[in-house]
Amino acid sequence: MRGVDAARRGLAAALLASALLLPTALRAAEPYEGAWARTSKECKDSDGATSLTIIGLDAKIDGKPSAMVEQYENHCFIDTKSTAGSDTTLKATCYEFWDDFKKKVNSRKATIKLSLVSKDALKIDGEAYRRCPAKSGKKKS
Repeated sequence: MRGVDAARRGLAAALLASALLLPTALRAAEPYEGAWARTSKECKDSDGATSLTIIGLDAKIDGKPSAMVEQYENHCFIDTKSTAGSDTTLKATCYEFWDDFKKKVNSRKATIKLSLVSKDALKIDGEAYRRCPAKSGKKKS
């Protein structure tokens, strides 16, 4: 299971890096795309049981673009999305473990409701989240 945990951490880190390192205008084709967390402290922690949630419509999985919502032990691949006003409903297939996704076993169907409050505030299934700040690509001298 250590290999699976490492693979999951690697995927989460890659998604977080891609979500945070790109300028907002390039990163967010939809206003809810990006990295979100309940607290600013959790924005910095990509490993472990946190609220850090990464929403991406173009995540690269095995070299192919995939729409997904990634959260601790909750890997959801978006099947459909519908938007009405500031609310978007995602129908997804979710896996608790990355290894289950690879084997296409133990999936469950989920409905995820996103309600955009502002460009930096989002409700995910009624819970308030804040956008994680983008990291600067500049090196400090």
